[in-house]
Amino acid sequence: MLQLIVSGLANGCVYGLIAMGFVLIYKATEAVNFAQGDFMMLGAFICLGLTNPQFMGLPFWVSVPIAIAIMGAFGYALDLVVLRRMFGQSQIAIVILTIALGFVLRFAAGVIWGHEPISLASPIAGRDVRFGGVVLGLDEVMVIAVTGILTLLLYLYFNRTKLGVAMQASSQNQLAAYYMGIPVKRIHSLIWALSGMTAAVAGILFASKGSIDPSIGLLGIK
Repeated sequence: MLQLIVSGLANGCVYGLIAMGFVLIYKATEAVNFAQGDFMMLGAFICLGLTNPQFMGLPFWVSVPIAIAIMGAFGYALDLVVLRRMFGQSQIAIVILTIALGFVLRFAAGVIWGHEPISLASPIAGRDVRFGGVVLGLDEVMVIAVTGILTLLLYLYFNRTKLGVAMQASSQNQLAAYYMGIPVKRIHSLIWALSGMTAAVAGILFASKGSIDPSIGLLGIK
């Protein structure tokens, strides 16, 4: 029973990390990013490309922060170059744009890495943690632990740091935040960067649990 609970909780945590990215963007910009699941997929494939021997072959613990940083830069650049130009458009336009972006990201991942399932060369995959007579997968334990830690860090970030409070202010009243000297547009770009980094963490953890292919991006729509 405990093994089933841990396995189900680990799967739920992956969905929770994707949902966290949805919430970050919606609270700050009132836009729904339907490509959030594809952000997760892209983060997983970037880490896979950096780690697996048939690609770059970097150590896993080196590839992880690089992949997270790349997805942060991708999210920031996406808002700066594309989404900022949609300012003033209807919400349905943003929704259609992000759905189309998801198709583009899945197509690009398929062109680069193929559509066949690939496994991430992760040191936590396939290893067990034993508690008495119970055998738990290390990957599942790590998913739950990292989700808890990341949730706590984001809570502290939004409530204890100057930039986090500025992000909250921008999400609650953009005009008032602008008059108080908060660079609202830059804050929006940082929110997209933070959402991309969160998605990368979710993707890496998901990839550590099994093989991945471009279609896993549809988890966000699910």
